[in-house]
Amino acid sequence: MKKLILGVIALAAVAGATQANAATFSTNLTVGSTGNDVVALQTWLVEKGFLTMPAGVAKGYFGQLTKSAVAAYQATVALPTTGFFGPMTRAKLGEVGNTAVSTPGCPAGMVCTPTTPVVVTCPAGFTCTPVAGSTSVSTTGVEGTLAVTSQSSGLASTVYENDSMVAILGFKAEAKSSDITIQRVKLDLGSSTKFYNKIFKKLYVVESSTGNVLASVDLNSSTVVKDGSTYYVTLAGMNSVVAKGTKKDYLIKADVYSSIDSTDYDNETYPIQLANDGVRGVDGAGIDQYSPATGSSVSRTPTISSDLVDNATLRISTNSATPKAADVIATAGSSENELDKLPVLVFDVKAEKDNVTITDLVVDVTKAGTGGATASTTVYLYDGSTELDSATVSSGSATFSDLDYVVARDATKSLTVKVDVRNANGTVSQIAADIDTADVTAENSRGDSITESGSATGETFYVRNVGPQFVLNSKSATRTTVSSNDTSGVATSTGTGTFSLTITAVGGDISFGSTASTTPAFATTTTTVAAVYKNGSSNGTVSANTAAGTSAVVSYSTPSSGVTTSGETWTLAEGNSVTLDVTFQNTVAANSTNQYAYQLNGVRWYTSANGQQTSTSMADKAEWRTSVVTLP
Repeated sequence: MKKLILGVIALAAVAGATQANAATFSTNLTVGSTGNDVVALQTWLVEKGFLTMPAGVAKGYFGQLTKSAVAAYQATVALPTTGFFGPMTRAKLGEVGNTAVSTPGCPAGMVCTPTTPVVVTCPAGFTCTPVAGSTSVSTTGVEGTLAVTSQSSGLASTVYENDSMVAILGFKAEAKSSDITIQRVKLDLGSSTKFYNKIFKKLYVVESSTGNVLASVDLNSSTVVKDGSTYYVTLAGMNSVVAKGTKKDYLIKADVYSSIDSTDYDNETYPIQLANDGVRGVDGAGIDQYSPATGSSVSRTPTISSDLVDNATLRISTNSATPKAADVIATAGSSENELDKLPVLVFDVKAEKDNVTITDLVVDVTKAGTGGATASTTVYLYDGSTELDSATVSSGSATFSDLDYVVARDATKSLTVKVDVRNANGTVSQIAADIDTADVTAENSRGDSITESGSATGETFYVRNVGPQFVLNSKSATRTTVSSNDTSGVATSTGTGTFSLTITAVGGDISFGSTASTTPAFATTTTTVAAVYKNGSSNGTVSANTAAGTSAVVSYSTPSSGVTTSGETWTLAEGNSVTLDVTFQNTVAANSTNQYAYQLNGVRWYTSANGQQTSTSMADKAEWRTSVVTLP
């Protein structure tokens, strides 16, 4: 006969069954039912002589014996002998008036819970296992071993004033050869009374997987014991079973005093560890098992800091959605030289450790180049589609005063800067915006100034009132041929980079030259238009490195429709668009293996009013560079 140690939960359920009448039972019971109602029913059936429980079989499961007992009772009260404990049978129990079911020896009206596990035997031929979630063990009579090791998952790196149930120490308990019931944890608090009367005021033992608090203790001179120069506290009364051959994680959590003097943590540390043999468990044979032998093997020294509010910061960064560099043509307004609300920067602000209020914000707006375009009128700040505020640029900066924009603790908000462009002409101006920590004034939820960090920088926009605008449709790089040089006998490999782009003429007619023109749109001799990247670095012009066996050409076909042509020149009328492919090719001798990528750096064009110009907004931008191809 195997034995089973019943947990206190199951026994308490019996003790809690105070009356086997209609009010006691709220559910139908049949074969397979389990729980407190089954325990109460079986207890009543035993007392009335309808049921005899086999030795060692615990109450709580409705089986064939219970069904037969219910049928026997039904026969005595003229009910159908189905063995089903349903509404008719529950009602009949209510009519006859039954005596209370209680734990033997327990005072009337009280629920009695055993202080130690109760041992019963399991029927021969059966394996008894505890009900899920119970605190029972199933290895009665078997000696085991407890192994406790350190674990750091879920622990806080810093403990702040007024923290509640913050995890400061963790351990893993492993049961070997037998189930182990963890019953006590003893902690070494070090040699300073400040640990428990200045820093931590309460400790908890928590089962990591469930979050259940197994035990807790207030820290004071009554609960903390000094042995030699070391202070200890013991948390007992637990009944957490670690099943044989498994491990279970536990956390020591703490409540922290709401106000800690800075002198108590600036130059002091407060280590916590398990005491030697700090975890006690009971195996299936009822023998106490202890671990770890050396408590310092499970130790930690948390960083103690002032309130989170006092540590609040605001982190600034460029959002990945910030607009990419581009050619911008400003053609609005009566003089066709304006553009309203051009997005120039998207940036993130993240509040850390507390709610943060941005009270004031400065956006720097810079202009370069000799063109007339400026952002000298109005700058706008948006949260999504909502305009938060606007400001006038003065000496290259727009100041948003009394903004009072709140960023919730640990939240990130994305804000957009937009500018009004004025006075654009046919000569290009470069406009950009940025923000750094000196441009932001913020405070925590108490109104105290905080520390800001990071910066956000927008890309450059090339602004005119007439010119082409470009959209990159696709880009690719391929290894196209491998051949043998008949003269030298050296094998060569050819790579091809292809760009598909759409060009739109804005503000006027735009003319381009072919590869044979004196003003070609794409050239083979200047990095301002095209370049080859070799092993991640620019290799200069596409015709460079010929001594090493590399040469390159750029070609495209003159559009066959949507343009007017005159010799080698083609003109795109204002408002019209054309899509064309630009192809790079370079041939490399097979004397070494390298990776090549192709970069479109610019496009040459001209107008009758302003002459030849080059759009270079895409210069050295990764989005205008192909993937790599290995040559030869």
